[in-house]
Amino acid sequence: MIQIETEAGRLIPLEKLYNTRDLGGYETRDKRRVRFGRLYRAGELYVATANDKAALEARGIRTIVDFRGLSETSRYPDIRPSSLQQQVALPIDAGNLLDLSRVGRDMPGELFMMNLYAIIVEAARPQYRELFRLISDTANTPLLFHCSAGKDRTGIAAALIYHALGVERETIYADYMLSASYLKEHTKSWIKDEPHLEPVMSIRREYLETAFKVIDEKFGGADRYVEKELGADLAHLRELYTE
Repeated sequence: MIQIETEAGRLIPLEKLYNTRDLGGYETRDKRRVRFGRLYRAGELYVATANDKAALEARGIRTIVDFRGLSETSRYPDIRPSSLQQQVALPIDAGNLLDLSRVGRDMPGELFMMNLYAIIVEAARPQYRELFRLISDTANTPLLFHCSAGKDRTGIAAALIYHALGVERETIYADYMLSASYLKEHTKSWIKDEPHLEPVMSIRREYLETAFKVIDEKFGGADRYVEKELGADLAHLRELYTE
């Protein structure tokens, strides 16, 4: 059964930080449930208001993992909640993975995004491996990971964590698609000005399906990918993050 996001209270209502969520609450295949208050995901943090910052501090965020590239982080540095003990840069520079200018000219936006997801699951293994190392030690939690919109680099990371914890694939897809509604207002003006970028600004199930297809075909399945490529100890993670 796929649980409804709002019923579990995963979305954190903030003033400027959109798509900020607690990963807790989902049921796993063995009828356990992902713990609340340990892992969080978000989009950009630099726009946080004082109240947004206080909300993160109230959750005791100790570690922030930033998947943005250097060009992004240098222009828009993260806020630093008073609870923060470490800020970890794990750049997945999406702008360098594919040329965005090709969209609408010689590549449909949907194909661009599916290619991007295929590249990320291969090229970003070192970054995701470090994320899994960090979450394997509760001294680093509560931990928040993010990118710019919190949908692609962050969306893949969340999907991999949920898989490692034993969440059903259909629930993972449903959770991924929630970003579509949370980002709608944020991306509306971009899409109005550059409608050919609508597929890039959107969240579509086939993008994440592409990532899992590459994982299945090139790495022998998601279990093997998170264990062998990302160094995850599944039993240990499930002990830490499910109950």
